[in-house]
Amino acid sequence: MTIKIAAALACGLASFAVAQTQPASEPPTAPAAPANAAAPPAYTPLRWNEDYGYLRTAPDADPWDPLKYIPLGDDDRDWYLSLGGQARYRYEWFDDFNFGAPGAQDDDGYHLGRFLGHVDAHFGPNVRGFVQFIAAGVDGREPGERPLLDENDFDFHQAFVDVRVPVGDASLTLRGGRQNLLYGAQRLISPLDWTNTRRTFDGGRASLSLSKNHTLDAFYVNPVAVDEGPIDDANDDDFAGVYDTLLLPDVLPGAASRMELYALYLDRQAGVFAQGTGHEQRYTVGGRFYTNPKPWDLDVEAAYQFGDFEEGDISAWMFATEAGYTFAHQPLKPRVYVGLDIASGDDDPADDDLQTFNQLFPLGHAFFGYIDVLGRQNVIDVHPGVELTLAEGRRGVKRLSLRTDYHLFWRYSDDDAIYNVGSAIQRGDAGSGASFIGSELDLLLNWQIDRHTAAYLGYSHFFAGDFINETGPHEDIDFLYAAVSYTF
Repeated sequence: MTIKIAAALACGLASFAVAQTQPASEPPTAPAAPANAAAPPAYTPLRWNEDYGYLRTAPDADPWDPLKYIPLGDDDRDWYLSLGGQARYRYEWFDDFNFGAPGAQDDDGYHLGRFLGHVDAHFGPNVRGFVQFIAAGVDGREPGERPLLDENDFDFHQAFVDVRVPVGDASLTLRGGRQNLLYGAQRLISPLDWTNTRRTFDGGRASLSLSKNHTLDAFYVNPVAVDEGPIDDANDDDFAGVYDTLLLPDVLPGAASRMELYALYLDRQAGVFAQGTGHEQRYTVGGRFYTNPKPWDLDVEAAYQFGDFEEGDISAWMFATEAGYTFAHQPLKPRVYVGLDIASGDDDPADDDLQTFNQLFPLGHAFFGYIDVLGRQNVIDVHPGVELTLAEGRRGVKRLSLRTDYHLFWRYSDDDAIYNVGSAIQRGDAGSGASFIGSELDLLLNWQIDRHTAAYLGYSHFFAGDFINETGPHEDIDFLYAAVSYTF
């Protein structure tokens, strides 16, 4: 119901505005764009973050600029439409997917395609409607497509209305409808742009901008489940939270330092752990600190969870960090880094209490390898790496980089299962006392061709360790993938 109301409001407002638009003609004499006219915003997974209001006065500099600012009438230039989209094609090939388990992919390649299109309608500085649709499909995947990850024939991916209310020197933005959520480094909350179908929620969000450096968000939503109907429905799980973001310009000046604090609540009808399946009510409190005093960079995040799982108590935690150093004046500008991720596991599946961390709604592969064998649950991951800038600032090469990561995985608790990137049990304990799960090598070539066009090519290999060898199929996994996208 929330999504239908939001879509109706947004489309209705847009239709009314378009009806008031005069036939195409030269606008009243507009002031010339200043020499320091704003640059186009960067494309991000959250397209509603992009602000094209600068095109009120700036001349068109990009072939798509006429679609990025379409005035709705001659009198008020704060009334406008902004249109955009993205087309993406990706090829994936696996050998011995899921360690060669019967019925899994083996020496299989398949094609993934996705198109996202949106209408961003601004009705003055305080009211806005945003609608984004998605069409995603898969071809050639054996033993078949994964409905939640690969295919969504045509649907509303986002549809919400924003109302901005001044509150003294601050401003409050109220949002209702279907929307993406993205916070921090995406370790716990992400739209999961890697998947073909992406992740979205139905519900409401309030964002209080206390200053240019301080924003406080509160939200209450339900996850949307991809299905075969014309409009995907949200499930009955409740997800709510408060997320405080504070920029710290005076801490290590020029380092873009920031502190994030959060408190989250999840009421999940059917949580799945080695203990079994049951009703889960879980609270997460945590924080993240990031700073980049060049040539150094540092990202640290920690969280603690408590609550109830059926008749037992929850007590779980996670810690994550990555530290890097960039040799900016050396050939290829290498950035070397090392990361550590730890998430607790259950110490006794036979009792009622639960110590397994719940990774919530993450972007998992960015931290635990692109094969997506493991998620942030009952895991220790040490991952050194290096990133090289092969070329930049050339015709046809805005930036070309090569990133190499090597992950070493252990179970945190030898009495708990290992869990995959989707929070499902990847491999049960089966009585094994082995801790070492295995290791993964990731190679990723990123090519930003120009502002609109990007491509990447990656290869990953998972080396099965003692725990995998002792508990079932244990072939090494190979994963090859390539993609090209065009964004406008």
